[in-house]
Amino acid sequence: MTRKLRIGFIGAGRMANEHAGLIHTEPDVDFVAASDTDAGRAEAFAAKWGCVAYTDHRLMLERERLDGVYICTPTPEHAAAGLDCAEHGVAMYIEKPLDLDLRAANRLVEEVERKGLIAVNALQWRYSEAFRRAEALIDGAPIALVNLRWYWTRPPIRWMWDRKIVGGQIVDQSIHLVDVARAIAGDITVVYAAYNERQVNQEDEFTNWDGYALTLHFARGAVGVCAGTYALFSQIQKEPAADFCLRDRMVRVTDKRVQLYTPTGVEEWANTVPLHTGVNRAFIEAVRTGDPASIRTPLRTGLETTAIVLAANRSAATGQPVTVADFLCEETA
Repeated sequence: MTRKLRIGFIGAGRMANEHAGLIHTEPDVDFVAASDTDAGRAEAFAAKWGCVAYTDHRLMLERERLDGVYICTPTPEHAAAGLDCAEHGVAMYIEKPLDLDLRAANRLVEEVERKGLIAVNALQWRYSEAFRRAEALIDGAPIALVNLRWYWTRPPIRWMWDRKIVGGQIVDQSIHLVDVARAIAGDITVVYAAYNERQVNQEDEFTNWDGYALTLHFARGAVGVCAGTYALFSQIQKEPAADFCLRDRMVRVTDKRVQLYTPTGVEEWANTVPLHTGVNRAFIEAVRTGDPASIRTPLRTGLETTAIVLAANRSAATGQPVTVADFLCEETA
C-alpha cells in the first residue's frame, strides 16, 4: 500500500481552504493538522477536513510527522514560518509574496537550498494552461511592449486594507502579472513607480494606496507598464490581464484564458481547470517523488519577483527609478 503524504497547514483561513479543496481528492494525501492563531478558525478547518487543530504552528511541527506544509498566513509571517518548517526538514508551499522583509526571505531561500528541501512560492499563473500556451506562442520572439492591468475594489479581507501588512495592491495582487511578465519577456531591470494616497477610498480602516502606475524596463529590450487600483467595484474586471505586443500580433494572458490577436482575428484557449490546480499538483507531485522538476516557482524565483514589486514601492516613495538588482542586494545584505 502506498504511504499517505502527511500534509499540514499554517494559517487556516480562505487560502488554506482553497488549497485543501483542490488536493483532498489526491488518493495519497492525508490532512494531519492545521494551525492558526485564531483557535476558532483552526478548529473549523480541522472539523471540515478531519485533522487536528493547533494554535501554535511550532508545537504542530514538533508533535506531528509531516511531509509537507502549506503556509497561508499574512505575508509578514511567511519567512518565519518557513524557517520553522525548514528546521524540521518539511517541504513547504508558501503563499505569495515571499515576505515583505527581503532579508528574512533571503535567509529562508538560502536555508531551503542548503538543505535541498522541496519548496514552492505560490505564483500560480506560471502553472496554468494559458501561460504555457503563451510561452509557446511567443517562443522567445522580440517583444515591444508589455501592458499589465488589474482593476479591483477594496480587498474582501480587512487586514489586506493595511499596506504595512500586505504591501499594497502591486505587492499583494499585481505580483502575479509582474511574475508572468518577467517569465515571458525576461528579467525586469528597472522600475519607476507613482502611487496616490486615498484619492477616493476614504474609509478610516483603508490605510493603503488606491492607484498605482509603474514603468518597467526589461533586460531583453521590452518596456512595460503596470497599472492597478483598489478604487473600483469587483465586477469591473473579471480577468486581470498581461498583454505582450509583438510584430503584428498580441498575446493576452489572463487568469482564465490566453488570446492571440492578429490582423485576421482572435484565437482563444481557455483554462480547463481552476487557476490554483496546477501549482497544487506540482507541489504534491514534488513531495510525492522528492523531485522538484515540476516546480516552476522555487523560492528563489519568488524572492526575485517579490524584490521587483517591493522596488516599485521604494520608487513610489522616493520618486526615483530603482534598479532591481541593486535593491535586492541592498535589502538582503
